[in-house]
Amino acid sequence: MKHDEKANGFLLGVLIGGLIGSVTALLIAPSSGKKLRRKISDRAENLYEDAQEYYNSGKEKAEEYYREGKKMASDIVDEAKKLVKTQH
Repeated sequence: MKHDEKANGFLLGVLIGGLIGSVTALLIAPSSGKKLRRKISDRAENLYEDAQEYYNSGKEKAEEYYREGKKMASDIVDEAKKLVKTQH
């Protein structure tokens, strides 16, 4: 689980760093106002799509962990019930 958290943190850092780098590059590069606004809009749209994918991936992982945890808890309860029955 620690590895997943580190990977998610790294991915988030890459997304944020990419946004900052893209906006900085666009603002520094010579371009007309209309072109610049279009480029920023395109980059923002791409970043939004990347963030959506990141969110969906995280949501799927969370749902998977939830199902696994629920099954493990159910297995523990079943095992505890068996132990209680064998001791009576």
